Amino acid sequence: MPSAYYLPDDVAALVKQWIKRERVSAKENGERPVYWSRLPDWKRAELYREGHHWHRLATGAMLEQCAPQRPSAAEITAVRDHLTRCCERLRSMATARGDLLPEGLWAQLETAEQRAAMALDIVENAPAEWSREADAAWAELKRWARNLDIDYRGLRDPWEPERSTTHSNS
Repeated sequence: MPSAYYLPDDVAALVKQWIKRERVSAKENGERPVYWSRLPDWKRAELYREGHHWHRLATGAMLEQCAPQRPSAAEITAVRDHLTRCCERLRSMATARGDLLPEGLWAQLETAEQRAAMALDIVENAPAEWSREADAAWAELKRWARNLDIDYRGLRDPWEPERSTTHSNS
């Protein structure tokens, strides 16, 4: 896979090759040749923009930006552990409430656990190439992790570690 990096000099070299080809073609056709120094700024900017576009596509930078990233093993483990804690907590809270819960709660909790388990299985056993199915399973898994957390307030994903803003010199 190509590197996702390119330099401005790479774009400039590509644009200059285009101009050189246009100049040669114009001379062969008996037309007025195109020179870099005579191009208006807007045309240069347009060529540079196109050059950046082709380099982003060729280096894989567009793919990295558009395609979903595969979660790391640590992220998958964190979501799995979080879901386990949430389901255990919900089951213990529901048991403590006894018969004073809405009808169908246990069936829905079992369905949620089964769907989360299936999504987790797909994500954990995904092939090296991250697929749309695995991405959809990962998205569903994160939704279950948020929705089954009774304390989730929407500020950050609950399985992510706390980020401290204080620093120590120790």
